[in-house]
Amino acid sequence: PWWQARAALAAAALALVALLATRRHRVELIGYAVSGAAVAVSVPGLAPLVVAGNEPLAPYAALAALGVALVARWDLPAVGGQPDGSAEQATAGASAVGDRESGSSAVGASPLTGRSGLLAVAGVVLVAVAVLAALPALLTALTAPYGSRGPVWSGVPTVVADPTALPAALALVVLAVAAVLAVRGVRPPLLRALPFGAAALPVLLVAVGAPWPVLPAAVLLAGVAALVLAALAAPRPALAPIAVPVGVVLTAAGVMGLLATRAGTLAAESALLVAVVVVAVGARTVEVRVAGCLAAVGAASALTVTAPLAGGMPLRAAAYPLLAVAALVLAVAAVISPPEAARGSSSARARVGRVLDGAAQAVALVAVLLAVEVARHIATICVLWGVAVALRLLRRGEPVARRWTFAAIACGSELLAAWVLLAAGGVTVLEAYTLPAAALALGAGLLALRTRPDLTSWPALGPGLVAALLPSLLSVLAGPDPQPWRRLLLGAAALGAVLAGATRRWQAPVLLGGGVLAALALHELARGWDLLPRWIYLGVGGLALIGLAASYERRRRDLARLRDVVARLG
Repeated sequence: PWWQARAALAAAALALVALLATRRHRVELIGYAVSGAAVAVSVPGLAPLVVAGNEPLAPYAALAALGVALVARWDLPAVGGQPDGSAEQATAGASAVGDRESGSSAVGASPLTGRSGLLAVAGVVLVAVAVLAALPALLTALTAPYGSRGPVWSGVPTVVADPTALPAALALVVLAVAAVLAVRGVRPPLLRALPFGAAALPVLLVAVGAPWPVLPAAVLLAGVAALVLAALAAPRPALAPIAVPVGVVLTAAGVMGLLATRAGTLAAESALLVAVVVVAVGARTVEVRVAGCLAAVGAASALTVTAPLAGGMPLRAAAYPLLAVAALVLAVAAVISPPEAARGSSSARARVGRVLDGAAQAVALVAVLLAVEVARHIATICVLWGVAVALRLLRRGEPVARRWTFAAIACGSELLAAWVLLAAGGVTVLEAYTLPAAALALGAGLLALRTRPDLTSWPALGPGLVAALLPSLLSVLAGPDPQPWRRLLLGAAALGAVLAGATRRWQAPVLLGGGVLAALALHELARGWDLLPRWIYLGVGGLALIGLAASYERRRRDLARLRDVVARLG
């Protein structure tokens, strides 16, 4: 019956009283008292496992674990300051204990070590049994506190109190107290009780039937508080391993619980945003600060996307607010990043600034993807983002390499906007797409040649010339139409590239332009093959061979001289 199990558990408290009396008056018997008290406390805690009845196991095991914690705390006798014993009695008792321990150490482990092992095993077993017994109630409180979880924004759930969860909640509270009493080497003492106290919170709220949204809001705030504590508090060996997992689990459970309504979702995202901003600003280490910055960008983006959806607007309506978030992140990165002259002494700020710059680009890309349904929205977002990045590169003290990166992003954004508008307008002329890209590449290459004298023309001008000449050449060679104007303009552009390269002694324009001219010449020859009699080609070929044979040696010298001149080009 239930009263027998409870009476046995209450009787176990007499063993604790006996241990306390032995510790004060008969120190030499402390070993026997500790062993007996440990057994007397542990047996009633495990009794519901083997005794028939409906008594909950979790509180019995938790109370037994608390008793073992008290036994472990009272194990060693107090040497001084005893309330009713003399100093001589304490000294004699301690000497007796020391004699027994020194005598037994010659043959094995000391009695104190043996008792500590016994108490540790008993405590671990009891805590494991209590946690396993309370685990179903804990999982229910975290994942489905109001029954089966409905879809997102399904409305306020129905709250029904669950008194059967109360023993599990009380057991977790008792385990928290036992952890404070028993576990040593973890500072501050309340940190030892954090996992059990955090687990007891949702179970207790389910047991008393707390109205919605008290449970998910309390769980979310507790998880956020644990994470902020781990980020802002002074570094301790056990702080992060305990607080971070607890905070992550509670935060996730709280957010999932608040997804039942639109207002709850927005409130949860707002709370997360405030918390991660605090972490990003006040974290003690660079790694945590970087993680806080990324989390802040993600939380702000999620809130920006969720708000229009909660108002019944389409998803593409979040594109412009999301672009504003990206611009804000870019501005914060510009403020945080130190100038190039002070970069050596502010490596942490520089790292955070680089992370924010990358996060801003990612958010802007998401904004473009959200607006993909309407071409003019994509073009507008690309134009605005190009302007924002262009303003970012004008910041004083920005490193040259990052200026080039920002310039490439800004130009690419504007180019993408132009392409989108051209495609939306039904423009099919190939050069309308290739020439703007070629102009940007050639402009960047000319600027690079001006600022870097050691740079050759191939990496500087090669990509732009290929973008300008190669697509049109392929269209001429493979297209079914005559395209006379394209052939004429392409030849003129290739000739201009050759002349410009020869004038400035650049190798890339000379070779690329010459190659395009040669391909065009062969193409024109192939087109006119059937327009003239065959004997004309034979005659011209024969005359060419005769002339080449008559001046062979001189042509060889001219060819070698031409090869040397081209090789000397930059």
